[in-house]
Amino acid sequence: MKYALNILIFTLAISAAAPAQSGASLEAGSISTPRTINPAANSTNPSASAGQRQNPFLGSVPSGTATTETIDLSLQDAVERGLRSNLGAIENQASLRQSDAQRMRALANMLPNVSALVRQNLDRLSRAALGLKIPGLPSSTGEFAYQEGYIAVSDNGLNIDSLLRLRSARRAVEATRFGLDDAREVIVLAVGTAYLQVEASEARLHTYEAQLEVAHTLEDQTADRVRSGLSPEIDQFRATVQRQTSEQRVTVAQANVEKDKLTLARLIGLPSGQIFRITPIAPYASWNGPALEDSLRQARENRSDIRSARAAAEAATLGRKAAQAERLPGLSVNGYYGRLGTTLTQSDHTYTVAATVSLPIFTGGRIRADVQDASAQLDSRQAEYLDLLGRVDYEVRNAFIDLRAAESAVQVAQKNSELSQKALEQAGDRFTNGVTNNLEVVQAQQESAAARENYIASLFAHNLAKLALLRALGTAQKDIARYLGGN
Repeated sequence: MKYALNILIFTLAISAAAPAQSGASLEAGSISTPRTINPAANSTNPSASAGQRQNPFLGSVPSGTATTETIDLSLQDAVERGLRSNLGAIENQASLRQSDAQRMRALANMLPNVSALVRQNLDRLSRAALGLKIPGLPSSTGEFAYQEGYIAVSDNGLNIDSLLRLRSARRAVEATRFGLDDAREVIVLAVGTAYLQVEASEARLHTYEAQLEVAHTLEDQTADRVRSGLSPEIDQFRATVQRQTSEQRVTVAQANVEKDKLTLARLIGLPSGQIFRITPIAPYASWNGPALEDSLRQARENRSDIRSARAAAEAATLGRKAAQAERLPGLSVNGYYGRLGTTLTQSDHTYTVAATVSLPIFTGGRIRADVQDASAQLDSRQAEYLDLLGRVDYEVRNAFIDLRAAESAVQVAQKNSELSQKALEQAGDRFTNGVTNNLEVVQAQQESAAARENYIASLFAHNLAKLALLRALGTAQKDIARYLGGN
């Protein structure tokens, strides 16, 4: 399995905009990399050109300052940090505030506007400029001053389309709020996947380190037998190659652990350079959650993206009704009340009130265009909602298939690992007693390494399938501790 790159692609593929199929592919008793959809379909593909924007769920806003101490990081700690600092959560929270601002604008259009004014006037009028040529009167009035103050009220929101737009904006806020909840589920999946990858990489490292110790022991034993004339020199060469190969594996495994830790730290917003160690999650346990049919029902009820899509479709329905209501008569009320005089204390009342009923007769096709645009948006939102229902059903069923296959693979891989370890011990005894050369030991070491690698990959695929199923159910944030030992 390819480590950090697969995590980036996997977490990208299951973003809120384009959820991917999850799990791992199992063929002929071996485990391959997690399957993903084509990331090029997402406009936030991190492998795209530098001018394009990175998927926000792959970034974070680091908080705090790195310390020299090594901190312990459990799965639950990592998830909580990710929910606070992941860029996907921060941007979705900003989107919620923007959506609420649009609701406030729609509400403001429904409320009257009230303004107040106090003014001191100093004027001089020219009768000639006004066209008043009266014999005997001077050409100018001379300077004169007066004061005025008034309160003006205008209300243009007494229209059905404004009321419908306000209701549409409220539903849009609900859709965005559900979208934020769904984004948090995606973050849990991304962080959980990265955490599982670190655990698997560390397990490989420990395995390779143990194999290196065995290779050192075999090399020393072979050297003694060659010096004693009990083994040919080719056995020495073979043992040295095996030891050097083991050293190379350890070096690569160490690098992979560090890279996977960088990926995890990037997702959860750890300060740059902070050293940490993870807490291993609970050992293998088969799935004991709801069955398939119950899971399908639960997913339809719990998935926040379904609720978001439903609310968005309802908002689009109201938006189309609002566009159609633009053809209806509209009522507006305008007026002001004030005082006017040489001073405000010596002034007269002045006011005006006007109620206007307007009926659009010809708008150049603007209303027709608004209705057509709103209808297109409604069709799109409804299609997205129906597609999402089918996609959620697919994701749940797909996760169950992966889970069943992964459970079987873990059990087989565990038995194979135990048998290969016994074969290695027997091969070592046969070589020590001079029954065979070290070729049998080297082959047993390779088989043991392959069996152990297959078990680690199978366990990773099983835990990943669990996590993907929780995401498909819409309960990843709530149940990750229960099913993956995050406590």
